[in-house]
Amino acid sequence: MGFRDKLARFMYGRYGADALYHAMFLWEIICLFVAAVLNLIGAASGLWAFRIISWVLYAASVSLMVLMLLRFFSRNFRARRLENDRYLRIKSKLQFWKRAPRKKKASFMDTDQHIFRQCPYCKATLRLPRQKGKHTVKCPRCAKSFTVRVRK
Repeated sequence: MGFRDKLARFMYGRYGADALYHAMFLWEIICLFVAAVLNLIGAASGLWAFRIISWVLYAASVSLMVLMLLRFFSRNFRARRLENDRYLRIKSKLQFWKRAPRKKKASFMDTDQHIFRQCPYCKATLRLPRQKGKHTVKCPRCAKSFTVRVRK
């Protein structure tokens, strides 16, 4: 039995990575980077405050790493899934401003300005301006023409 097989058997039934794991990993990297920068600044300037803050950030990144590994190797799927769901709920509330505006679908709500007709050839639904009379329409999908009669 090779190493890959042993690793696969070990990981069987473990929770693994999810969105919260990836967010924690990102915060760990940020903490490590900021701690390293503050440590360099503290060493160059001789200010102990920067070095103390960098040690606190190092400790925070190590604790994040331990928590990530505990979650990753956990067998308690229900608890990990609930944690991840809570994180995703909070994340979606914080990102409400980032969502793209939804495109307005062709609905039957604006029937006072438009009419909806099906192409007799390809059955595509066309939204046409509401203008009284008989009109020749060219389908954008199949490029065939047909006539439409509009009553106001």
